[in-house]
Amino acid sequence: MPYLSTGSTELKAVNQILASVGQAPVTTLTTEETLIVSEVTRFTGSISGTTLTTQVANIPVGTYIGGTGVTTGTSIAVAGVEATPATDPVTYEYTLNISQTVAERTLTQSKVETRVETQANPDVAIALNTLREVSREVQSEGWTYNKEFDYELTPDSNNEIIIPDNMLQVDLNISSKRSGNRQFDSIIRGGKLYDRIKHSYKWTDESVYVDVLWYFEWEHIPDVVQAYIVARASTIVSSRIIGDGNQYQMLQQKEAYARAMALEYECNQGDYSFFGEPQGENYYNSYKPFHSLQR
Repeated sequence: MPYLSTGSTELKAVNQILASVGQAPVTTLTTEETLIVSEVTRFTGSISGTTLTTQVANIPVGTYIGGTGVTTGTSIAVAGVEATPATDPVTYEYTLNISQTVAERTLTQSKVETRVETQANPDVAIALNTLREVSREVQSEGWTYNKEFDYELTPDSNNEIIIPDNMLQVDLNISSKRSGNRQFDSIIRGGKLYDRIKHSYKWTDESVYVDVLWYFEWEHIPDVVQAYIVARASTIVSSRIIGDGNQYQMLQQKEAYARAMALEYECNQGDYSFFGEPQGENYYNSYKPFHSLQR
């Protein structure tokens, strides 16, 4: 069975969930974003139009600028350059995202610690959050479309391997021919790959080979798995905002059917057999007594 790309969107999925529980559809999932920032340092400067003038060099793009009279949400849009004509001491001019006028005074540099999204419609918020929760939960089961074997990871300059957010599970492939006879036992800890045998985050090998379980955004999940996620999310949303027992049972039946379809897709896509699924090898493995003894 070929890979299926759905073309669906989170908006369509949320509307399916809302329709399943008898709620009206929506036209957008736009949310209000609130930024929680923390002050990094203070400096002296002035603002004229969209130009910030200061003696401080190398203020990163995206840094939020605050202070008395500064418009909320002001940030560095373009990196600073030396002012012309040259001054002594040297001053730098940065381009801001908001035009305003602020006389020379003490200003603050702040960085974003957290971005909080809020949805005005509580039912839509529950449906969207549930959809994303269930999507991560279902994908964590491991399906043919999001499993990848013998994937190469390379340590950084600190000999550590940083795990990106879209990796749900990472396990060292000790059966890989490229791993040799080295002994590993890896887990994800603190966003990095940790070796439980050596009790260390340090990896001295040029590369390590792992089996990965990927998290995909909604648009890249196969249709049949999307249908199962929506059906499961609908059941949960029904219990959260409706509480009708008959509706809940009906949605559970739909969820069971959708899961059966997803498992059929998985079996066809995965080419499974009674003999296992050795990577790049013959699917037939004859009986070897020492394998039983090894257990």
